[in-house]
Amino acid sequence: MKNNSAIVLLLLSLGLFYTFTNDQYKDARRLQALAGEYRNILQNVSAIVESRDRLLVTYETFPKAEIERINKILPDNIDTVRLALDLDDMATRHGIAIKSIQATTGTGGDEELVVLPENDKLYERATVTFSFVSNYANFMSFIEDIERNLRIMDIKSLTFRVDETSFYEYAVSADTYWLK
Repeated sequence: MKNNSAIVLLLLSLGLFYTFTNDQYKDARRLQALAGEYRNILQNVSAIVESRDRLLVTYETFPKAEIERINKILPDNIDTVRLALDLDDMATRHGIAIKSIQATTGTGGDEELVVLPENDKLYERATVTFSFVSNYANFMSFIEDIERNLRIMDIKSLTFRVDETSFYEYAVSADTYWLK
């Protein structure tokens, strides 16, 4: 009888293990693995926070004038009014009065096109079109100023009209950029 009760208890314990305990054991192992992943994520976050703090301390050591220059090269937004004023200031130095200026933002691409995040650009583009009347020497000086300006501008097109005087009517189209 002792032998039979030992076998019954053994079979009962095996049945209990496979019906209840085994599932709980698998869940516990899965949760343990998930907890390990969370610990790794927390360590990575701590490393990122530490790196950010180090970079912030380094950033704060930069002179304010240099930070302003960096922000002018590639700003974090497009300020069309500031851009128009900068172009007008450069033109005024060469005796040029800008007649009209227009800025359009966007890449000009297909808006419905799906772009994967790894192929997405880190910057946006604005096209600035302006026109003015000037002689050739002042025009060249103005273009040199645009070239030397800190703000990145790519001249895409240039048209001009000649009349009977020594002045020409110019129309310039240029792209400028800003960070997203």
